[in-house]
Amino acid sequence: MRIRNVKSNDRAPLHALLAQVKLFEPHEVRVAEELIEARLAGSTDYLIYIAEEETEADRVGARLLGFVCHGHNPVTDAVHDIYWIVVDPSAQRRGVGRALLGDAENRVRELAGRAIRIETSSLPQYRAAQGLYEACGYSRVAEIADFYKPGDAMRTYMKFL
Repeated sequence: MRIRNVKSNDRAPLHALLAQVKLFEPHEVRVAEELIEARLAGSTDYLIYIAEEETEADRVGARLLGFVCHGHNPVTDAVHDIYWIVVDPSAQRRGVGRALLGDAENRVRELAGRAIRIETSSLPQYRAAQGLYEACGYSRVAEIADFYKPGDAMRTYMKFL
């Protein structure tokens, strides 16, 4: 697997990946697509990196495994947010999410970031994501009940670098 910066020809595969992940609601997919479009249009507010299968053969058409989208939180001195971390359902539990998160951490360090924040849902289907964050050294620092909708709290995780 290799991780690289997003390119314009990633647009369609990224949109297809978002559609494959049944966890996301349509309005969430629209937000992710907006961030992808903003980045591809040149915004530096959102940084997107792609994980793809690395093969010995021609690298053209390598299979997209997932992506991470992060950026500096503009109301902080050096805290960055992970806006999206998405892994192809067929590639989950193979270290892709861990690799994307580690790559984002290294890039945030290079940008003199001091911490990373991640917000996620409290719904049971997000337990795997929460387990990943905790396994990677993130601590749950806050929870707001009924944030997304009744019965769906927002959980905030944080890691100081």
